[in-house]
Parts: sequence; C-alpha cells; structure tokens
Amino acid sequence: MQKKFTALALCVAAACLATSAQAKDLTGWFINGGAGSAHYKASYQGLSGTESDTSYQVTAGWRSQFIGIEGGYVDLGGISEHDDFGDSASVSGKGWTLGLDGHFNPTDKWYISARAGLFKWTVDARADLADGAGGALHYSGSANGVNGYAGVGTGVDFNRHWSLGVNFDYYQIKKDGFDVDTKVYSANLESRF
Repeated sequence: MQKKFTALALCVAAACLATSAQAKDLTGWFINGGAGSAHYKASYQGLSGTESDTSYQVTAGWRSQFIGIEGGYVDLGGISEHDDFGDSASVSGKGWTLGLDGHFNPTDKWYISARAGLFKWTVDARADLADGAGGALHYSGSANGVNGYAGVGTGVDFNRHWSLGVNFDYYQIKKDGFDVDTKVYSANLESRF
C-alpha cells in the first residue's frame, strides 16, 4: 500500500511541476468543501475487511497562480456492527490535513486539481459486549498518528471565484500493525477570494 501512496504522491508532484496552459491568475485565498463516499480497506494481525460510509471535508488555503498550500479537516465517517446477542462495536476516523495544492486549467473553464501532504488522524472505537446477566461491558479508546494523503480532481471553473468538481482522495491510517486505506470519492465546491 505504501507503493500506491508513493506513486500517487509522485503524480501530484509531477503535476505541480509541469507547465500548464494556465490562462487565469487564481492567486488568493480559497475555501473548499465536499461530501462523498469513503471506502475502507482495513487489516490488523491477519484479519481484514472492507466497508464504506459518508465522508465530508473542508479545506482552506492560499494559492499563487496555480500552486498553493492548504490545511483542512476531513471526517471519514465510521462503521458499526451489532449482533443478536446484544454485542455492538463502532469505529470512526477523522483528521487534519496540511499539504500542497494545485489547480490547473488546460482550457478556460475545465480544471484539473492535485493535492498531497500530511494527515494527522484520530480513530475512535467503542464496543459494548453483553455480559449474559442483562448488562453490558463497555470499552472505548482512540488512537492517533500522522501519515499521508493525496488526491486528484477535475471540474468546471464557472468564473474567477467559483468552481464545482469531483475528487478522488486517498488517506492512509497506519500504526502498530493496524492499517486502514481510505479512498474518498466526493463532489466539491470551491470559492476563491
């Protein structure tokens, strides 16, 4: 999985360094919000599984011409399961991002975007296990760490101040044998000022 993240990060870096047919000057502040679907692939000590949920993100930053810096927050959603015996468990993920951002215009209205950076994540877990006597044992905990994120997108610049597009973003959560690869497909709206 590290190879996939490295390849995506290299593509983002190449896009940031490549010359572009950039006709507009998008220098200035921007704020971007999006919502979509997060797809998880998790593994821990030989166990693995997949799941999906709703995700949202908000980023803001400064762009000079078409390259900039961004910081933001992403909620990766969560999963929950329960059984017929009264047992239940839930896990959710979220975090802060800080990275480089690119917004390139091959034509006047069409744009391609790329981003990559650090992802400071937190995973919260809770389990309620039936004790057989009508009660339940409650367990909860959280873990955090810093890994990476990267993404690409495309869409339409309506004018100097507004754009609408679709993105694919990858967030890595990896620590102590616990590995969650999260792919997010989202629709995003950006405002520039």
